[in-house]
Amino acid sequence: MKTLLIIAVVIVIGLILKACVSGDQLAKDPSRPSEDKKPTVEKENDKIILVDNANHEDIKNALIAFCNMYNKDDFAALPRLWQLSSTSFAVTFPYDADFATYCFAVNYLKYPSDIKWHAQVRAWATTKAGDDWIPKESINEKVMLFLAEDDKEYDNVFVTTKDNVGYKLDFSKNKAKPPLSSPKETYEEPLLEPNSLKDQKHEDFK
Repeated sequence: MKTLLIIAVVIVIGLILKACVSGDQLAKDPSRPSEDKKPTVEKENDKIILVDNANHEDIKNALIAFCNMYNKDDFAALPRLWQLSSTSFAVTFPYDADFATYCFAVNYLKYPSDIKWHAQVRAWATTKAGDDWIPKESINEKVMLFLAEDDKEYDNVFVTTKDNVGYKLDFSKNKAKPPLSSPKETYEEPLLEPNSLKDQKHEDFK
């Protein structure tokens, strides 16, 4: 019995390591679809991620790796980087991105591959019908997205609506979970909106 338990543990560890290696390989693969699949008309939206306690080289590399992972078959996300100060940045999505991909971006900027940082990541968006993990009660609401420091599952984001209803969006589930008994964090308005940045210098990633 003890031998079987050891074998099972070894198999699980092996699968975890394989998944990590696979993810790292995807993050380093720069292949893209043909340029004619790339959108050319910007689509108005209010998605914005604010990243503090980071440096330009690290966040640039994180966005390149994210695009490597999610833009292989089509251009799922085309982030735009704005430097607000030496350690503060904003990331917007001028061509929009579906809500799931946006959640993945928030998560990845908190826990990027091969980058050791302690960046503070907060994001905002307005939900709409069809968004993954969002129940009908919270459609068409402004929400704040973030990762909780005391959460050890990692494969998720937390959401607080403007009305202070909290959710934990589990990427492994295909439907919304019931709201939390209380939000993990109280909703805060974003310090910036994407439209306030439009005349400033920026970098585009694909």
